[in-house]
Amino acid sequence: MAISFTRQILSNGLHVLVHEDHTTPLAACTIVYRVGSRDEDPSCTGLAHLMEHFMFSGSDHAPDFDLALQKVGAINNAYTSQDLTCYYIVLPANNIETALWLESDRMAALSFSQQGLDVQKQVVMEEFKETCLNQPYGDLMMQIYGMSYQKHPYQWLPIGKELSHIEQVDMGIIRKFHDTFYCPANAILVVAGNVHAEEVFAMAEKWFGDILPGKQNPCQYPQESPATENRLKEVCKPVPDDMLFKSWLMCERTAPDYCAFDLLSDILGTGQSSYLYRKFVVEERIFTDISASVAGSADRGLFFINGRPAEGVSIEQADEVLTKYLLNFQFDNKLSYDLQKVKNNAESIILERNLKVEDRANTLATGEFYSRAEDFADERTGYFAVTENDIRRITETMFRKECGNTLYYRRGTWDVGREKLL
Repeated sequence: MAISFTRQILSNGLHVLVHEDHTTPLAACTIVYRVGSRDEDPSCTGLAHLMEHFMFSGSDHAPDFDLALQKVGAINNAYTSQDLTCYYIVLPANNIETALWLESDRMAALSFSQQGLDVQKQVVMEEFKETCLNQPYGDLMMQIYGMSYQKHPYQWLPIGKELSHIEQVDMGIIRKFHDTFYCPANAILVVAGNVHAEEVFAMAEKWFGDILPGKQNPCQYPQESPATENRLKEVCKPVPDDMLFKSWLMCERTAPDYCAFDLLSDILGTGQSSYLYRKFVVEERIFTDISASVAGSADRGLFFINGRPAEGVSIEQADEVLTKYLLNFQFDNKLSYDLQKVKNNAESIILERNLKVEDRANTLATGEFYSRAEDFADERTGYFAVTENDIRRITETMFRKECGNTLYYRRGTWDVGREKLL
């Protein structure tokens, strides 16, 4: 069943969507800003993620954001992607106005405290060290994105490229970033739960209506050219096992073929019945594990295949066998069955993902960001429409010799950080 909602756009450009669900005592308030790591300067990456953290430092009328929410029984969190930044609050429905007040206050009257900035910079830098530097394969996705995109700012992840980029952020930089992107015209507000749409629209006008509109992010970025070569990069670091990681440029999240790519990744590399697992783990024992996945994004995303070569199999041998298999790939006569199976699994995931009101609010908010919430209110439609011909077509188009990016992530004794682009 599609997620029902009502939309109203305030005079300052704020999109307000309301989903009513009177079977729950809760309500969720989600606000998405049209800004992510792709909007950063290459010399100052990680700024969108730092801004996300800084938004919890307090505002003029709520110096302790979390304490104000605790008093009304709320929980809250946020995340930053390459495309957008999302904040959400879940609380008893009769306290929903508190959430709207707090979100409007930090949009219009954020406290630009030097102490708050210093604290959040330290938090973000520690997160960078913990997730990227101090654990095995921590920079693997940074490596593969860096080689997969030559022009587009998807080259780096929301965590940023270097610690020094966060260290150099001062109050002037963070204030300019907030003033540029954190405004009504660049935001989407969704309220879901035991609420009434007209009451929410009135509260949205009360708390957000007087904020100056600002400008919507024009979202124009240098796009990737069609691949004309197969890129290969080699990294050697103190990790438990060699890892082979391959990527191919695919379509954007709103393209008709996105669902086909997602289902293809499941057919090829999700679970022990997938083509790659049966072929290379069970039958030939080339890999100890292998999987496929996709990264959906506002601009062209990536299709991934990654695996660990088995004992006694070099990373070059594993790559050669896998590449040959993909270049000559043929589906067997079970494709119809396999396609229906992954469609059923996709339906289950979508339904489970939208069980909670906060998840439905997120679906509507991100859908409104990508295009229109209507297009994402029932994602099952797009998956059910995928045919066997669609799967065959995108497979033949993607797995060409000159299209891929390959990363050899070796277990070894090189100095940490040493890399080779072959």
